[in-house]
Amino acid sequence: MQVKIGTRGSKLALWQAEHVKGLLEQNHPDHEFVVRIVKTTGDMDQKTPLNQIGGVGLFTRQLELALDAGEIDLAVHSCKDLPSEIDPRFRLSAFLEREKPLDALISNRIRLSDLKNGAVVGTGSLRRVSQLKNYFPNVETRELRGNVDTRLRKLENGDYDAIILAYAGVKRLGLESVVADVIPEDIMVPAVAQGVVAVETRHGDSAVQEIVSVVDHLNSRLVAVQERNFLRIVEGGCKVPVGCYATFRKDFRIRGFIGNVDGTNAVRHELVLPADGFEDAGEKLGLAMLVDGGAEILEKIKEMEEI
Repeated sequence: MQVKIGTRGSKLALWQAEHVKGLLEQNHPDHEFVVRIVKTTGDMDQKTPLNQIGGVGLFTRQLELALDAGEIDLAVHSCKDLPSEIDPRFRLSAFLEREKPLDALISNRIRLSDLKNGAVVGTGSLRRVSQLKNYFPNVETRELRGNVDTRLRKLENGDYDAIILAYAGVKRLGLESVVADVIPEDIMVPAVAQGVVAVETRHGDSAVQEIVSVVDHLNSRLVAVQERNFLRIVEGGCKVPVGCYATFRKDFRIRGFIGNVDGTNAVRHELVLPADGFEDAGEKLGLAMLVDGGAEILEKIKEMEEI
């Protein structure tokens, strides 16, 4: 049986797809696995700020269309790119073991502690902008788009004092040497399911679902599902500065962030639940934060978008 693996064409996306391919080949030597590149909206437009392109699924919709058409048998995603609710035609059949989900400050000039004195930091994420400004009011943020190589080149050209990238992507590309600091979650709560690679299949395709089940990592699935439940409750996306980070060890801990775009107003909460009672952790956290000022923040952001 030949199994076609769909992916975006960036270096990081190809690394993820090849990683999935290698794991599947180890477990299913009797099948042939091939990688197919699919261009997405987010890849075709690398200049417009993400919050202005509009809609969800900027990096996933075309992959789902190819999956639905039978052009590919499974799609490999950065889980943080997926909308909070999956089209019923598909299902998330595997969550690979999570890499460290925190954000990283990339610079050869400054460290995280220097940001209190002000600096120019590049990022295309409203979540990062909001939390940076909330914690370091003197920081100036500038829009930054493009793949990892493009962003690093812009940093080297002197356009920024530092940029922020997901540590997971930097590590997967073997670029840990450019990291000045890993940013703690009490300063910057990561994006929902950051660091998790997800495998999407057609609903009802039991053959492919069984094949990919061997790469599903239970702990990563449990935390990613709860973080995504939080996202569903607060209706967050690239247009809204929200973050969520869950860990499951002796107990289940889940932390959330909702902020306005300039970081002057923010809500941060953390729930700690027993290991046998966290099934609605994401929903509980989201509802509590909405009541505690999150709903007002999100409503004001929506009003600003409509002006």
